[in-house]
Formats: sequence, structure tokens, C-alpha cells
Amino acid sequence: MQNYEWPKKTKTETMAKKNWMNELLGGQILLHSGISQNPSFVIFLFTIALLNITISFGVERSLLTERRNQREIKHLKSDYISKMATLQYSSKRTEIEKKLKELESTITPPIDPPLRVIMEN
Repeated sequence: MQNYEWPKKTKTETMAKKNWMNELLGGQILLHSGISQNPSFVIFLFTIALLNITISFGVERSLLTERRNQREIKHLKSDYISKMATLQYSSKRTEIEKKLKELESTITPPIDPPLRVIMEN
């Protein structure tokens, strides 16, 4: 394989490249391209850019609110589960009998178990 050497750039080529970059970054390319002849188009593009920024901030805000609401739902769900477990435990027959004894109630537990009533049509 032969070693291929790239042609060396002349000083004028590198200066032209630097001038082009300076025009682009400095904003001079906008003046030379005739953009000053279309101010309504420039205003239109500027308005679209502002609208895009506004919409993206709105979406970010709504995503933040959604995350906050999801955390709140998770917290409320765990709170509900713990309260439901406590309620189920305290509604057991033995727990109710203990509470009735503590309160010295005259209510006594039934002697006979509940019966199933079957009705025929």
C-alpha cells in the first residue's frame, strides 16, 4: 500500500475558513445573506423559538407535578393498607371479645354458631 499524502492547505485557504467561522459566529453572515430584507420572517422565527421554549417549560412543570402526585398516591396507598390491616385485626372476634371484657359490657358472645338460611324459589 502506498502512503498517500494529503495536499497541504495554503495560507489563504485556512484564512478563508477562519473568516467564514468568524462571520458565522459573529452574526455577519446574517447581514450578508439578505436577512435584513425579510424582517417579518425573522420575527416569525423568533416567535416560534419563544413558543417552543414556553411549551417545553410547561411540559417540564406538568411532569414535575405528575411525579409529585405519584409520590403522594404511593404514600396514601401505603397509609390505607396499614389502616386497613389494623382495622381487620381489631374486627376479629377474639379482639372484639377482649374489648368488650375491658369495657365490662353485658353483651355475651353467641352460644350457637350462625346458621345458613337457604331459600328455595
